[in-house]
Amino acid sequence: MLKSVFYPNKANSYAWANVFLLIVLVAIGKVEAYAILFGYFLETIIIGIFNIFKMYLAYRHNDKKASIFGTIVFFIMHYGGFVAIQSIFLFAIFSFGKNSFINEPFNIIENFEAVMKLDGMDLILTILVGTQLIKFILDFLMPKKYELFTVNEIMFKPYFRIFIQQFTVIIGSFFIVFSEGSVMAAMLLIFLRFIVDFLFVAIREDSKFLGYVINRIYNGKVSKPELKKQLLLITE
Repeated sequence: MLKSVFYPNKANSYAWANVFLLIVLVAIGKVEAYAILFGYFLETIIIGIFNIFKMYLAYRHNDKKASIFGTIVFFIMHYGGFVAIQSIFLFAIFSFGKNSFINEPFNIIENFEAVMKLDGMDLILTILVGTQLIKFILDFLMPKKYELFTVNEIMFKPYFRIFIQQFTVIIGSFFIVFSEGSVMAAMLLIFLRFIVDFLFVAIREDSKFLGYVINRIYNGKVSKPELKKQLLLITE
């Protein structure tokens, strides 16, 4: 079963490319460990932006009754607040480092300005934006998932994935901060993200792994088709 999760295939090709490029860039010294850490954190914002486009497409093709403008504004405010709180928490951890350039965790704008100046951050963001764009095309546009979910369903779908992602980043941050930005710590963070990403990618329409997960968690309270829809939604 794990072979179907990690074995290279069309569905996870972009995730493999992401991992490979990041490992190479860290190994040859083109990006520093801190850039990997904050790049993964900034991916939260990238995912949120793509989610707005998904909400709009669901409105256009499936959910005309939705108040799309109000929903998008609410999502930006709510999601933005979530990201801001997580940012402060991560900056607070980072400020404990011996050579940290973060002095005050609550200076969010100044801290992100410093983050954007990290060596290799432009490369990291290019890779992450490219990866999310490919995922948007292959996993959302081409399967026409905008016909499957409503605007409100899509609005809340990133939170579960982001919670897992941020938890992984925070764990990785302890290794990176207290090892003073070592290459091995960056590799560990990439490996942790590798596992999370591939598990999420493996839960896709008609995949063996999706069927396996449904059978494992099915308890009779929710129908299997509805359980399948919920899994596809939260791992989108």
